[in-house]
Amino acid sequence: MKRSARTKDGETWRVAIVPIRLSGADYRRAHEACHKAASLWNFFLASIQEYWKENETDPTEKEMRHFLYEQRPDLRDGLHAHTVQLILGDLMDAVSTYRSNRDSGDKNARAPHREKNYRPLEFTAGFGWRVTPDGRRIALSFGKGHKRIALPLPEIADPKTGEILPSERWGSMQLCWDRNARKWSLHISVPTPKPPQGNPDIIAAIDEGIINPMTVAIETEDSYDVLVVNGRHARAVKHYRNTRIATLQEKLSRCVKGSKRWRKLNAKRKRIEAMTDSALHNANHQTTRKVADFMQAHDAGRIVTGDVRGIEKSTRKDEAKRVRNTKNQRRRLSQWSRGRQETLLEHKTGMAIEHIDESWSSKTCPACQTRNHPNGRGYHCHNCGFTCNRDAVGAINILIRAKNGSYQPMDTNKTVHVKYLRATPIFQPKTGVEHGVIPGTGA
Repeated sequence: MKRSARTKDGETWRVAIVPIRLSGADYRRAHEACHKAASLWNFFLASIQEYWKENETDPTEKEMRHFLYEQRPDLRDGLHAHTVQLILGDLMDAVSTYRSNRDSGDKNARAPHREKNYRPLEFTAGFGWRVTPDGRRIALSFGKGHKRIALPLPEIADPKTGEILPSERWGSMQLCWDRNARKWSLHISVPTPKPPQGNPDIIAAIDEGIINPMTVAIETEDSYDVLVVNGRHARAVKHYRNTRIATLQEKLSRCVKGSKRWRKLNAKRKRIEAMTDSALHNANHQTTRKVADFMQAHDAGRIVTGDVRGIEKSTRKDEAKRVRNTKNQRRRLSQWSRGRQETLLEHKTGMAIEHIDESWSSKTCPACQTRNHPNGRGYHCHNCGFTCNRDAVGAINILIRAKNGSYQPMDTNKTVHVKYLRATPIFQPKTGVEHGVIPGTGA
């Protein structure tokens, strides 16, 4: 989402999601506009492809606008001029990114090619949307000659300060439709203070995993402080979604598409997907928030993680991955939220994540460099007797490699402090008291 330049020094942008309800007429108008925005995207995409075949180069934005005015002016009707411009800008940015990736040697990069059936509507501040004169509602513009959609003015507070942010400081916003939850929402860009930047000499090393999504190790003057964020709740949510959806899909396969029973089962499937998507979205935010707070508490100014990029791709087609991993493990890898969590962590810390080779990091003893084959979540060295959490060992080895360029023995005079946190808090059934993981269990 593009945002207006309404920030002050020391501020950045975040997106506040506000659920809304539309009247029947506005509901239909919004859906029609979203379909038209998708048609406009498809027109621009086809124009770029045709222009490339004839000229072997990409058209400019000015030429693309002329194509629209000359060939399909009807696609502009019902959309604000800035909304049209933002759709074109998004496509040109995608083409530019594709070109730069190809120039940098990425042979797997593909040009934008997928047509869309639906696209969120974006409204710029002061033009696409504005506050009504009475100061009580937001008016979303759909172009000249079309009635605006008026919504109650929401109150948005900064999560750190708790202060209400005035609408004069908001940026652009998107009107989005959740097809599973069947709800509309406004995604509003609002300013927020930039996260504090730590000391670049202090490295936070992250070992990423499926059970424990992020394990962070930071070296201090007298110890190695390690945070293990447990993600079993997210894993349980994925397992629940997979089993329930599989059962419903089997029942749907025996129904006639569009029948009364088919519609009932399909609605149930969407409800389950909406519920689990919300739970996983919350788990990813909770995980990265705990990691970001841990880093800020230790004044870390650099993030290094083991390079596992691409491990979750082509788990069925890649013969080596198919032989090495069981069916259930391939499914867990395919549904791993690693990339999304890295993006959220970069946003929360304001720092780019560096990737280094993590081969043998969870099997190499950080004390004596002996390779062991740990069972379960615990690690025990048969040579020197070093004992620790398996993921903590991986994070410490990544930290040492980031500092020295290779695996080397750790400073045995420093103690290893391991802290365990759940990504999402749970409550005891009777008392409702929040509790965490029992330290020392490796869970």
